Amino acid sequence: MYTTRISRPILYCLLLLLLAGCGGTTTTTTHTTQKPTMTITTYDNYFDPKTVNVPPNQPVTVTLVNKGTNIHIVDILGLIPETTLQPGAQAQFTITAQPRAYKMYDELYVGAGMVGVYSGAFGTPQATVSTSQATTVQGAIQTYRNYVLDQADQMVQNTKLFVAAINAGDLNKAKQLYAPAHQDYERIEPIASSFKDLDARLDARENNLPANQWMGFHRIEKALWIDGTTRGLDTYTQNLLSDVLKLRLEAQVVQLAPTDVVDGAVALLDEASHNKITGEEDRYSHTDLYDLDANIEGSLAAFEVFRVFLEQKDPALLKDVETKFQHIQEVLKPFRVNNGFVAYNTLTDSDKRSVAQAIDAAGEPLSKVAVQLPSA
Repeated sequence: MYTTRISRPILYCLLLLLLAGCGGTTTTTTHTTQKPTMTITTYDNYFDPKTVNVPPNQPVTVTLVNKGTNIHIVDILGLIPETTLQPGAQAQFTITAQPRAYKMYDELYVGAGMVGVYSGAFGTPQATVSTSQATTVQGAIQTYRNYVLDQADQMVQNTKLFVAAINAGDLNKAKQLYAPAHQDYERIEPIASSFKDLDARLDARENNLPANQWMGFHRIEKALWIDGTTRGLDTYTQNLLSDVLKLRLEAQVVQLAPTDVVDGAVALLDEASHNKITGEEDRYSHTDLYDLDANIEGSLAAFEVFRVFLEQKDPALLKDVETKFQHIQEVLKPFRVNNGFVAYNTLTDSDKRSVAQAIDAAGEPLSKVAVQLPSA
């Protein structure tokens, strides 16, 4: 808790002077009467700066610039949607950070250590909680791990069926089994960055990687729907099943921080409402609604494990988030058919806006949950 008697504006100025003299890879925003600005540059394969400090609860204009020769996919977990940057490209966001730290990482190179920190300057990643509340949170993390393991088990089984259909040359059956297998992964995407390079291997889209490195669900999706064949996919199916089995093993031991779980859920909703809503995720099969629904289910699961904690800490916030998630399901209901969804390319622009708005409405209160939680 912030207890000093020095005023926050004065302390912030002192902090800026201190950090400015430290050098290294920590950068702060310029404190002016205008909206603060910040540039974060990606190289191959690191961030400059690696640690960013900004004023808390204040909009900051952040420009991401790729000065490397690789494609980079950048995420500031819980603050911006996953952002793909081709070499030489840039993207700009207005971000309001709470007084705490957020994980910054590159989806393609997180396994190589391309990870940083974006933080409210007065923030601390450790929330103040009682011993009983800390115990409740740790119980929630174990519950969430069990959820992830359950989804990973389902993914192993569904992927085996999917691969078997491809190997048998049954194109129609393979198409039917694609969405269920992919959905299992989409439900655990709040912690995708924890699986390092497996995320890119399993779920990278075309043009996210050089053609000779592109594999996973979407590479096979293109072969089934665009090429119209199951032939010549042996290498891709073998790698897919191998990677799914590796993920199942990693899910057993992966370290999960409470704030990262919730931030991951917020980031996933943000990606769903800004990127996936365009139809870019399943651009060949048009099964995007299956993935959007799985993202929503997975984000809700990441939130619901903290129910007991929030009942004590902030019951009004608990109710607000749950109400917003219920509304998303009401918006999706007209697009459900039998046990699945209509093809995404049948939705109108108005339909897509309604879905995006409902997802954004849930993400807004969900973003307030992590500040209440301890970071580990």
